[in-house]
Formats: sequence, structure tokens, C-alpha cells
Amino acid sequence: MIPIETWAFGYALARGYRPPEPVPVGLWMEVGKVEQRGRFVLRHFDLMMFGNLVRSIDTSGVYIEAFAPREAVVPRLPENWIVRERAYLMVTELTAPATLPVTSSYEPVAIDEGAMIRVEVRDEHGDLAASGCCALVDGAGVFDQILTQEAHRRRGLGTMVMNALTRRALERGARGGVLIATPDGRALYRTLGWSEWSEVTSVISPGN
Repeated sequence: MIPIETWAFGYALARGYRPPEPVPVGLWMEVGKVEQRGRFVLRHFDLMMFGNLVRSIDTSGVYIEAFAPREAVVPRLPENWIVRERAYLMVTELTAPATLPVTSSYEPVAIDEGAMIRVEVRDEHGDLAASGCCALVDGAGVFDQILTQEAHRRRGLGTMVMNALTRRALERGARGGVLIATPDGRALYRTLGWSEWSEVTSVISPGN
């Protein structure tokens, strides 16, 4: 699979959705929520195809994940569509992370859940400080929901979660990594050796 498809299947697994289904424009991921009916994940960005897809959607809460710069996507949208924050599809070849000094007040724990790996970092009181997950798809790990609680930020816990997930993913046979990063997250992942594969422009239909 190409990184776009790997991400889609891993994201669905991580979020508990049904596996994406092939459609002419790429993949359709059924979500089934009122505010998010589902997502089209485009295999490539074609102006005519994108315009036709947008015009065919007449219900609210349909997302389109276009792997293209915002400047190429937004001019093709009706004014009432919602454009989400800039994001970046990033990839890496997984390698064993360097051993970091032990932070005595935090302890990462990896938990296997079938094709999913979850990591939780708790403080000395047992409270959750940071967490993340990695879905194993086609020999790759799709990293998702890397989150540090507000009171525990700027202590390297995001790196701790990523390193713990990477180690366990390697143990389970993953060789590549894929994720979608926010602008803030992109800075962290670059320091860990990840590179950008494409900008992602995510938009949401408002309905008629």
C-alpha cells in the first residue's frame, strides 16, 4: 500500500471504525456519527475529480482528506465548506530509538490489543500523563492520538510515548511508520527522524 492507504486503514483501526472501502476517488471510511458521517481519502489530487466529488455531496459531516496543499484545494470549494487546520502526512523507516535518561517520576507501559499497540505514561500517583497508539497495517505502524496532558507538557513525554510505541512496533515486525501531524506535532516528529510525504488538506461538508 502507498502511505495514503496505509494511513487510512491504520486510522480506522485506531479509532474503531470499519476498514475503508475502495471507491472511484480512493477510499471511503464509514464513521456513522451525526457530526462525521465518514471520510473520503483521495489517492491523488485531481482538480476535476475533486470538484465533481464536492458537488456530489449534499449532506453535512462528510470529510474529504486531500493530499495536496491548501492553496490547491480551497479555491475549488464552495464558500460554506469548512477547512480544517493544516496537517502533514509524515513517514519514516522505523529504527530502534536511542535510550534516553530515565525520568523517575514517569513510567511508560505498552499494551497489545490485537493489531493495536497502546502506550500509557503515568506519574508517581498513577495519573495518566501521556498516551498514544499505533495500528499495525501491512508491515507499517500507523501512529495516532499522541497526547500529553496539559499539566505534564514540556517534559519530553511525547518523545517517550513515540519511542515506546516504536520499540514495540519493531518487535511486532513493523518496518515503516506513517502518521498525520498538526503543525505543532510536525516539529516533534522531525526531531525523531520523520519526513513529510505530503501536506494534507481536510475539509468538511456543511450540507444543504
